[in-house]
Amino acid sequence: MSAVEKEEAGKKIELPESSRYYFRIAKRYRVVMTILLIVMAVFIVAMFSVYREEITVENLKYFLRYIDTRQAEKSATTDVLVYDEIESIIQFGVYKNGLAVVGYDQIQLYDLTGEAILNLNQVNSSPNFLSGDRYMMVYNIGGNTFQVYNSLTKVYEENYDYGIGVAAMGDSGTFLVTTRSMEYRSVVNVYDKDFNMIYRWYSPDKLVMDAAFRQGDSEFLLATLGTHASGVNYAEIILCETGKEEKRAQFQIDDEVIYRAHYSEDGGFVLVGGKAIYYYDKNCALISTLSYGGYTPANVDTEAGLTYFTLNKNIVGSNYELTVTDGVGTVLYTGTVSGEITKVMPLGNAIYILLDRSLLRISLETGQQIEEPIDTNCISVLSLDARTLLLCYAGETHVIDIDSFFFHDSDAASGNVSA
Repeated sequence: MSAVEKEEAGKKIELPESSRYYFRIAKRYRVVMTILLIVMAVFIVAMFSVYREEITVENLKYFLRYIDTRQAEKSATTDVLVYDEIESIIQFGVYKNGLAVVGYDQIQLYDLTGEAILNLNQVNSSPNFLSGDRYMMVYNIGGNTFQVYNSLTKVYEENYDYGIGVAAMGDSGTFLVTTRSMEYRSVVNVYDKDFNMIYRWYSPDKLVMDAAFRQGDSEFLLATLGTHASGVNYAEIILCETGKEEKRAQFQIDDEVIYRAHYSEDGGFVLVGGKAIYYYDKNCALISTLSYGGYTPANVDTEAGLTYFTLNKNIVGSNYELTVTDGVGTVLYTGTVSGEITKVMPLGNAIYILLDRSLLRISLETGQQIEEPIDTNCISVLSLDARTLLLCYAGETHVIDIDSFFFHDSDAASGNVSA
């Protein structure tokens, strides 16, 4: 090293005044960070030493209630999800972009990479599955127990003295479960997202047939069944607000049984009855009624802002008349479907029908029908999002891209579904 270089190296680097200020701030933050890390380490060691007996699995589960649990991997990296063997699969569902698989003795949740992000042993004699944005629920129809899960673990469980009738799950985590008691035919228990009971409704003579939460979970609807002194049935609809004792609205529909109830996005609601479908606005004013014409629907439901029903008007054969309406009763489509229908699923501007050996897509804008072959013994079809469907089988689920599968769009991610 030359004499000049030694002289330069020996000089103290002088920083500008503004840089010296930020350098001092950075040194202080580094000191604070070091102190905090030491304090955290001492705290953890002390807690595990002093409170070792109090740190249990149940306490950890309680802690997990308040963690914003993970979303399942949304982008599919596999065409087929293969899940662990379950003795008997009862139901499939979608929760946080993942596939929920429910059996008599197990609850599983898979993301679209095929990873099992939840796999718990849980015995349910007659399980039914519900999901919202925050939680998913499994309850025993006619049984006494229900459980609430997030994507990490079971976070709540309760066992009633009497059987469960129906349940409903709100998006923000509010939910309700109906049961009965020695004095009452129906007892409705409403819980908030922290599992505190915030509302209870009793009826000595009416049976709750279905329930639904309005968007935001501040209001819920009960569709109940009663009987006049003459022996004629009637449906009573009760609209309740979770923060108030008094009912927002209450009315009856004579000589009818309501099996399904669903809120529309604008606060109105649709009631699916045994004789007709009833469409109401947010002020409980009847907008329209659509009758089945004296027939009994083979399939009927309301979801995703659409209502549908199928009628077999022939004594023999498997030709069904399909009718689809919007949330106010306007008929969007009427046509014939040939084949035994396993499931009907509305999605966007189309409706998808699962048949024995094929999946049928009907456009609600043009009426165009596209039918593609699939493997036999498909149990259910679900929508993951606006462009992705899930075909669920006993041992695996096929992830299919709608554009690729029905329109053979080579630019879309193709699904591997064969006949």
